[in-house]
Amino acid sequence: MTLKKLTDQNLDKNLIELVAGEREILAEIILHIIEVESRKLYLKFGYASLFEYLTQHIGYANGSAQRRIDAARLAIYVPKVVVDLESGDLNLSQVALLQKSIRAIQSDSKTKVDQKTKENLVDLLSNRSFAESEVLVAHVLDITPKETTKITNQKDESVRLQVTLTKSQWEKLLKMRELLSNSMPNGSSNWDQVFEYAAEKVIKLKDKSAQSTKTTEISVALQNGSEKISDNRNSKPQHPNQPLPSQQKSPSSQARQHIPISVQRQVFQRDQCCQYLDKVTGKKCESKWHLQIDHIQPVWANGSIEIENLRLLCAGHNQEIYRWQASIVRHHKVASCIESFGVLLFWD
Repeated sequence: MTLKKLTDQNLDKNLIELVAGEREILAEIILHIIEVESRKLYLKFGYASLFEYLTQHIGYANGSAQRRIDAARLAIYVPKVVVDLESGDLNLSQVALLQKSIRAIQSDSKTKVDQKTKENLVDLLSNRSFAESEVLVAHVLDITPKETTKITNQKDESVRLQVTLTKSQWEKLLKMRELLSNSMPNGSSNWDQVFEYAAEKVIKLKDKSAQSTKTTEISVALQNGSEKISDNRNSKPQHPNQPLPSQQKSPSSQARQHIPISVQRQVFQRDQCCQYLDKVTGKKCESKWHLQIDHIQPVWANGSIEIENLRLLCAGHNQEIYRWQASIVRHHKVASCIESFGVLLFWD
């Protein structure tokens, strides 16, 4: 079709129809994202989060992915969101504003916004402009919308960061700069150098993959941090009405063995990222966020604390594998897995 040959009326009509079709597709996409979230499908495919799945696997830009995630998560509690998006009464920018504001107030006040309030807000924002929506959300939730963090990549490969801080956060940064004033090269107080200096210190302290020898301070940090790893599978998953075979027959599964700091350090140095692997696609997660030490064969199934039985997982995959294993136990499959394979393979 050559658009230049269309009459003004036909061009306008076609565009209206295309936009309506686009909204219908958007509604279907939101429903699909809800189902992906419900199944935690992104974890099975080797992604640490729904955001990574949508950006790296599906191909959305960061902002587009986050807006659709916001819409999907709000629609779980307020299904009318999907209907309003399809009709055009609501748009993704309004949904993102609403979700961002809800997260802010829940974070600041430590109280959850109830479902009725969310439903009322969705109704109020119907057929409103974005500016009107900002005012309504701020009034109902009694908050002042904060400016969003803005990251701009510049042509010389430098990055410009704009962020809004609370009074408390700003005072902490000022105090940090004051405390670092005697440690900074040449006594510099430029913020870029202050942040770089602080970042280097944190990296040296927290980077468990560093090959250099650790100071006592780092060992303490590792003990307090990585010992808190939520390897929930070290405790025996159980159905409320069903004891596990390991509880009855395996004394070794009754107590959790402490993983020595030296072994923890070796695991972090060896793996450096989440080792979850999707056996269908071959996709490895490789997330470096919230890494936790995991027993490949869990303690409750006589798994050892030898380094060969340990690996790093991100928090999402660690928790999901625990749920998969708990499900297997409830269905009496532990014994058959051990008999058939000699080791538990829980992600097939």
